Amino acid sequence: MTDTFTQEGQSELTLETLLEYEELQGDKTTLRKAFAVMLNQSARDQDDGYVGMVLETAQIIVDEMGLGRESVKCVMLKNVADKGILSPEAIEADYGKSVNGLIEGIHKLERIDTTKYDTNKENFIGLLVTLSDDIRVLLIRLGMRLYDMRHLSDYPAEKQKMITGETQALFIPIAHRLGLYKIKNELEDRVMRYLDPATYELIEQKLSDTKADRDQYTADFIQPIRDILQEHGFECELKSRVKSIPSIRRKMATQKVDFDKVYDLFAIRIILNRTVENDAADCWKIYSLVTDIYTPNPRRLRDWISFPKSTGYESLHTTVIGPGGRWVEVQIRTRRMDEIAEKGFAAHWKYKEGDKAETKTDMYAGIRELLERTVQTSLEKSISREKKALYTDEIFIFTPKGDLKRLKSGYTILDFAFEIHSEIGSTCTGAIVNGKMVPLKYVLENGDTVKILTSKSQKPNPGWLDIVKSPRNLARIKHALKMEAYKEADVGKELIKNKMTQLGFEFIDVQINKLVDYFGCENILELYQRFGEGKADLSKIKKALLLPDPGMAAAAPKDESFPERISGVMAGKEDFVIIDPKIKSLHYELAKCCKPVPGNPIFAFVSIFKGIKIHTTGCPNARQMITHYPYRVLEARWKPMP
Repeated sequence: MTDTFTQEGQSELTLETLLEYEELQGDKTTLRKAFAVMLNQSARDQDDGYVGMVLETAQIIVDEMGLGRESVKCVMLKNVADKGILSPEAIEADYGKSVNGLIEGIHKLERIDTTKYDTNKENFIGLLVTLSDDIRVLLIRLGMRLYDMRHLSDYPAEKQKMITGETQALFIPIAHRLGLYKIKNELEDRVMRYLDPATYELIEQKLSDTKADRDQYTADFIQPIRDILQEHGFECELKSRVKSIPSIRRKMATQKVDFDKVYDLFAIRIILNRTVENDAADCWKIYSLVTDIYTPNPRRLRDWISFPKSTGYESLHTTVIGPGGRWVEVQIRTRRMDEIAEKGFAAHWKYKEGDKAETKTDMYAGIRELLERTVQTSLEKSISREKKALYTDEIFIFTPKGDLKRLKSGYTILDFAFEIHSEIGSTCTGAIVNGKMVPLKYVLENGDTVKILTSKSQKPNPGWLDIVKSPRNLARIKHALKMEAYKEADVGKELIKNKMTQLGFEFIDVQINKLVDYFGCENILELYQRFGEGKADLSKIKKALLLPDPGMAAAAPKDESFPERISGVMAGKEDFVIIDPKIKSLHYELAKCCKPVPGNPIFAFVSIFKGIKIHTTGCPNARQMITHYPYRVLEARWKPMP
């Protein structure tokens, strides 16, 4: 079990040298056992390169990410689990529940269809981050991708293209958000080397050509700073850092200048070796000493010590005018801050935070605790609320074509259908999720692949209001139900009108209100809707209209004629209508039920649907109108004859 390989730019690595890492102490027997299982499988597969890949990936996740024993076991046993040599139960029994959970988490990530990552970048990143509750799954996957990029030339051309595209769109942003800046910079560098080799080589050559001048300038710039820091008792490391080639290319593009015009090609980093409670104050003292020597640009001061980045990054950045009028960026930080800046939150576990630091809470506080426990204990429950806060309560759902949609956790099939389109939602009958038929109320889970089923005969119903969770979708369904009600009401209105015409009744308010009362409806709209939905019997309309009005007998006193009653009502009206039989008016029409002619006593009645109708006082419908709707009666007069 001393199989070796040569890592790009590094010396040979064996299992025994890997086991020397502090993070892997205390469980070497189980690690050797896992390695032996993997080694035997590699021999059966006649895959000599696999052992080297496992060791190098293990070294990446331990040395560059700060992960521990369980993560290394996951890397060693993943291929064995892929081939079904060891069952999940066997892995859990021999290596622990947490190791099996990590392997299953990696399998979930690898099963994601990322062919459309370029059009759904943000959603794919969200899915990768949230698919597993254990943040180590994402870190291990990131370590595996770093290995792929370091050995890109070993893959076929088509796979190189796929790996590079995914890395650029997904893994570089993830590394950046997790504060793994060193890994992020390396991935960017390797992507550019593959995608734009001409520009990469040009900038690389320019950096090589200017190295001697840059080194001399750096030495001249640093010396006065070194002297004053020693004079004030600060023990610091000073070093120069050349900006990455992708960063230089971005500056050239942003500033629209050639390489020679990029003024901040390098930065000076001052690292304070001692770590004490007042390390922030010491960093500001160093800033004061540096700016006593070189004039700063006040607009280029960045204080990430008082206000750390969400990844935990802390540092003071300033830009000063150096010898020859050249701008130079100076970064000031402690040793602790520097390691966190290089390794992101993975470095936090090495530095116990005191009460003062604890007040500077950030979204990765829980992840730092998680990483600390993964090194020290066997983790049974690896859920990080802060990690989930990256994407709060969101889930990510695939369409059959591979598009990725972002939804709220707890949303149902019906919610998803309406999110695609209102028409799809209104005709949704169910869905096929991960190959299985599910109902409208099925609650979606992160990473589900969903095919919505529709039918032209389907339409919204009130029960849907209890299924959807989105307020917007609730409003959509309510609107659809209202539109459906209006549609049914229009149908019902036409049915009633045609039936009344067929029976010889006029389609007027008085008659319609008799139907409202007879069929026990609250209003006219409900009457129309009930007939439109087929819930009322058209054959009963005649019976309803022929029933005597229960208020008719009491409506007219025995000692008062009906014409007198009309006169009494109209006497209180200020408005009246002049009727000219020679002119057809748009404002009124003569009622067909009594067909008034000049000379007949008349009155005007304001109808809801037909405007103003002119009736004779002897009209068979007049008594009901004046009794029930006196407020709609207006005085009417024939225009005097010339």
